[in-house]
Amino acid sequence: MNTIKQHIILCNNAPLPKDVQEDVDVLNLDYRSKESNLSIKLPNFVNSLYHLPDNIKDLLEIASYIFAADRNIKRGEKSDVEYQKWSRHFHFIIKVRDYQFWSKPNLAEKLKEALKFVSGDFDFDFTFEEGHQTTPEGLFDDERFSVEPTENTKVILFSGGLDSLAGAVELLETTNDNLCLISHRSGQPGTKKTQDKLVSALQRDYSNRCKHYSFSCNLKGVRAVEETQRTRSFLYCSIAFSLSHAIGLDRFFVFENGITSLNFARRQDLINARASRTTHPKTLALFAEFFSLFCSKPFLIEHPYLFCTKTDVLSKIKFFGKANYIDSAVSCSKTFKKDWQPDVEEHISMAPQCGGCSQCIDRRFAAFASETEEFDARHLYKIDFIRYSVESDIKTTLMDYIRQAMKYSKQNVDEFYYGDAMEFLVDIDDYIEGADEEDRVTMIHDLFLRHGKQIENALKRMEMPFEKVVAGSLQSIITNREYLKEDVEILANKIGKDLLKALPMMFHNGNLPKDEKDLNNKINALIEKNRKDYEREHPSVKFGLATIIPDHAFEGLLIETKYLRNGTTPSKASDGLAADLFKLPSESFKLLLVYDPTRSISDDEVFSNGFESKSNKCKVYIIR
Repeated sequence: MNTIKQHIILCNNAPLPKDVQEDVDVLNLDYRSKESNLSIKLPNFVNSLYHLPDNIKDLLEIASYIFAADRNIKRGEKSDVEYQKWSRHFHFIIKVRDYQFWSKPNLAEKLKEALKFVSGDFDFDFTFEEGHQTTPEGLFDDERFSVEPTENTKVILFSGGLDSLAGAVELLETTNDNLCLISHRSGQPGTKKTQDKLVSALQRDYSNRCKHYSFSCNLKGVRAVEETQRTRSFLYCSIAFSLSHAIGLDRFFVFENGITSLNFARRQDLINARASRTTHPKTLALFAEFFSLFCSKPFLIEHPYLFCTKTDVLSKIKFFGKANYIDSAVSCSKTFKKDWQPDVEEHISMAPQCGGCSQCIDRRFAAFASETEEFDARHLYKIDFIRYSVESDIKTTLMDYIRQAMKYSKQNVDEFYYGDAMEFLVDIDDYIEGADEEDRVTMIHDLFLRHGKQIENALKRMEMPFEKVVAGSLQSIITNREYLKEDVEILANKIGKDLLKALPMMFHNGNLPKDEKDLNNKINALIEKNRKDYEREHPSVKFGLATIIPDHAFEGLLIETKYLRNGTTPSKASDGLAADLFKLPSESFKLLLVYDPTRSISDDEVFSNGFESKSNKCKVYIIR
């Protein structure tokens, strides 16, 4: 049974249907009246191109409304792992200029198919209405004016990030082509500043070969409640298609490295809507199919960097002698964030990048792997995860990134295919070139293997001597080799160390627990107090006291306790623990907590090794 609420989005003063159910959310989007809640600078863009037909203007508005609705309607919280809580149902009712065109069979269905895949949402419905009219946006906005196909011209998406920058530099260095750089302006001043600065540098170094076309679309008067922005890529591609169509080209270029584009989930809770597919090969293919149907002839979206890593991208910029561009490019996916620690002097409040999102992490590792870190200085990031402690969610992202790379660095092609990658390859295989399936799998494996080796090299270069290694920093993670441990083992150690501190304080001055049940209750209370922090740092691990969890198929962390009192000998305690462990599911990792206030155990190491040496899924903490 579908429990996903439907959201109706009314655009261009479209009327609300009379048969709408009461529990449906309604959002009005408007950019032309005094009460507008959206800014779309369509006239500016049209004027820069002389003429755009009505159906193209409709497309730009439709793409803008989709992007605005995406940002206005919240998905679930980070803790909402289930697919249905991160998935939405949109119904757009839009007045258009060219109603006959938008009534063409299959056009809305093809758009719906593409949007469902890129966003991970439940469904998109479109109802187009007649009656939308606008005055000409510019002097030449008339069908009598058109632009002839332009020779030696390429249209490329230009976000201001490293990948699109590298693509522009490579084309300018290796061809005689002129470039049309396409940018979306989302209302963030920093993004505009970044794009303009890089365009100025390209125009200075490659005279008369770069033109910049920007299209502004952003919310007005409110802060977006949803920042995942999965549908932004459709807006970006619609802008590029509009320009390509206007100047008679049959393709445009998207430069994005393959590790980001393919974006294999690093843990279970990133599957479906949480794993971004903005430049996934299937996404771009579905967009291209929609644009081909739109213009009634084949249209292509080229993806030249699909088999490049971020390290490869930085190496290209370095190879072409433009490493000085690097510090002007912004890769961050959360430039709006202000959650750094103000008491650490290296956290620069004016830095353009957060330093803790997956894109910032990937960039910093790639800089070390490509030996361009001197051009990617710490002052570019609000958070320096290499030298300083970071919050638990950032540490989780960091650990996931390293573990995934380390795994791929050691997998042969068969292990890669039958491992975690297999289910994701289903959506890729039909959308990449290659002689046969085996060749295509090999190409993707080579990409991830190279990425893993590059991150290994980056870790070695990051492991430089410091006067002090701060706990919770990357330096600490490297020193302690935490990334080589399973998440469940790290959580077991975290809980064990917390209880080593908390229990003696709770039972000081001889205030000992009455019995083992009392001890279990107090331990459970301490664990529950910190549960949200544990789950935020280790979202994929289920955990709890073995006495509370009756499920014998439990996979996660089980915590077993033993209270040594009233003459309980270590051997008796060992026998009791061994018997209890035998009853627990073998799939679970076991954290054994032995409370020994009278120091019955004379040799902690021997006692602990008696259990830990028999299983790599066991950790013992003796608490006094």
